[in-house]
Amino acid sequence: MRKLLEAWRPYLTVFRLRALQETQYRAAALGGLVTQVFFGLVYIFLYTALFDGSDPQMLRDTITYVWIQQMFFRMMFSSDNELSNLIMSGGVAYMLVRPVDQHRFWVCRDVGGRLVAALMRLIPMLAVQFLLPAELRMAPPDGPLSLVQFVLSLLIGCVCLCELMSIIDAVVMQTLDKRGISAILNLTMMTFSGNVIPLTLFPDGLQTLIRYQPFAQALDAPIRMYQHAASLPEWLLNVGVQIVWILALRAVGRFMWRRRLNDMIVQGG
Repeated sequence: MRKLLEAWRPYLTVFRLRALQETQYRAAALGGLVTQVFFGLVYIFLYTALFDGSDPQMLRDTITYVWIQQMFFRMMFSSDNELSNLIMSGGVAYMLVRPVDQHRFWVCRDVGGRLVAALMRLIPMLAVQFLLPAELRMAPPDGPLSLVQFVLSLLIGCVCLCELMSIIDAVVMQTLDKRGISAILNLTMMTFSGNVIPLTLFPDGLQTLIRYQPFAQALDAPIRMYQHAASLPEWLLNVGVQIVWILALRAVGRFMWRRRLNDMIVQGG
């Protein structure tokens, strides 16, 4: 156990340092809070205007879905450019002398930044809920079990998302320009993670496909558990899908990182 802790010490340290660094951006967190509340209300007014009145519970679930997606928007779309800046400036040479697993090091850093950034918006937005009219508030979780399932699934989903981002970093090492791949990824993620339209509103015939694709594992899967507590077999299936995607993305990411680090061209001088 002690050897395991020693081996993970650098990765836990970078997780902690990145988390502390994220807490310094208080003004950005305040601006993000205002933005997310504004867009949350816009989406809710839009869905309410389009609601046909046939199923009030569906509207209630949609409002809850919108608020949770806005609370964790920063987790989905983090703006840490440290690695890409190192690649573009040539500072990546200093990164390579660290006696650590580079892929794991940057994934742990990414996890720390995304979780703390989300918490800095989550807590104030929960407080905002008490200031809103009852019909605009998010619903409480389905129960204690639902809340536990939601938190565990959200943590796993964050790791899944960071493993996906590591593949993007490997592409940047090759292309030396992240604008193209980032634009494609952001559009795809906003569509298939539920940030444009809740995935529960897609046609029934697409639900199975859209529910188990990788982008849905970061936020859509946890939200479903928040709204409706899953039975043990269903919960294990949902978490199993998330873990399978983590392993698959990690395998691809590590392969790409290994190839790029073995053939790295250092820019600058």
